[in-house]
Amino acid sequence: MALHIHNSDLPGDDVSRTFLGRDHGGVPVSFFIQASPPGHGPGPHTHPYAEVFVLHEGSGEFLAGEETIEASGGSVIVVPAGEVHGFTAAPGPGPLRMTCLHLNDRMITEWVDRD
Repeated sequence: MALHIHNSDLPGDDVSRTFLGRDHGGVPVSFFIQASPPGHGPGPHTHPYAEVFVLHEGSGEFLAGEETIEASGGSVIVVPAGEVHGFTAAPGPGPLRMTCLHLNDRMITEWVDRD
């Protein structure tokens, strides 16, 4: 049986909504629907699975391992399992809108101290 879920029914707020596959019939993917305001985003972290960022509009700076990637709407960024990554939404007239796909039925995050 198909599920139909409206964004507003997912936990979170207007900045970030969370879909966990395990809560929706054991689907093997989870994701954030993001609208990150300028200057905001998560610090360095890793996951034991790949993460795929699908950028819809706005722009940001992405840390992926030792690389810094400037990306905007229409881009896809793939971060391999175990690679340190994070992002910051760029200054602009609006938020960085994207879907952050976690290739797992739940999100597993290890925060990294880069000092």
